[in-house]
Amino acid sequence: MKKGSWLFISILTAIIVSWLSTISVMLYKVFIDPPQTDRENPDPGLFFDDDYAEATKATDDAIARLQENYTAEEVSITTDDGLTLPGYFYINEKPTENTFICVHVYNTNSYFAFAEMVEPILNAGYNCFLVNHRHFSGHEGKFTGFGILEKEELIKWIELVNSYFPNGKIVLYGTSMGAATIMQASDKDLTPNVVGFIEDCGFTTCYDEFSYLCKSVTHLPAKPIIGSLGIMSKALLDLDIKTSDSREALKNTKLPALFIHGGRDNFVPTYMVQECYDACGSEDKNLVIYDEARHTQSHFKYPKEYEKEIFGFADRITGRTKTAE
Repeated sequence: MKKGSWLFISILTAIIVSWLSTISVMLYKVFIDPPQTDRENPDPGLFFDDDYAEATKATDDAIARLQENYTAEEVSITTDDGLTLPGYFYINEKPTENTFICVHVYNTNSYFAFAEMVEPILNAGYNCFLVNHRHFSGHEGKFTGFGILEKEELIKWIELVNSYFPNGKIVLYGTSMGAATIMQASDKDLTPNVVGFIEDCGFTTCYDEFSYLCKSVTHLPAKPIIGSLGIMSKALLDLDIKTSDSREALKNTKLPALFIHGGRDNFVPTYMVQECYDACGSEDKNLVIYDEARHTQSHFKYPKEYEKEIFGFADRITGRTKTAE
């Protein structure tokens, strides 16, 4: 073989190895070892405002109040692949059979995601059930399913709540990845007492979300990078990041739906909620954009308006009021 040919092959091999190494690192950081938030010195980075430290402190304070004033019953499910995942059930002191099932964001746990909502949910007259996803915060599982696996686990959480309150009504409530999980489960054969869902800042598909972040953060060509990531996630983790599509599931749902998004969300871009809302086949759906909110910050920025919106919706679909306020 000519010297030029060997040089070409060597360069091509180096490029391929470098490419595969880059994609492998991305796969590892996205699914297996995402960067952890420094809660002592929270950095707003690209996706939050300068009041991010204030928001983080508000969450930490809410967790402390929960631990001091409320007691949750710790329960668990066993996933289809044998993982044991914990959930926390706050059963209202004022007897009710109706429950919010809260499904949390990527790379955290249910307390950090919903600590500020537990007390309002209880005060509104509901039980509050906090789901914990696989892998995050030391829970079992070698990697996250980014909603692809979690939507199957949601059915088990619903069954668990029904074992406590078989005649109660369930409102599904999710943020970010948790919201996408709920949307992607919305066309499944859920029990009839699931009367509707609230999704806050959910994405369309993993593929779309990764592509958006690749372009907006790294300014690199998304199609070859995320395409390669998709091939490797399928080959190594058996996760197809293209097929779990919130829009496709929503086309077939009849559940009442409340879509919420921050108008300044640049992590899950606001156009995704419009696509999900437009795709939703339910005749009972509403879309609320909180103009100045960043990703999952609508409640922090607009607490009164947010709570009025979600509890007006929940009261109506559970039959506690005839019309939303």
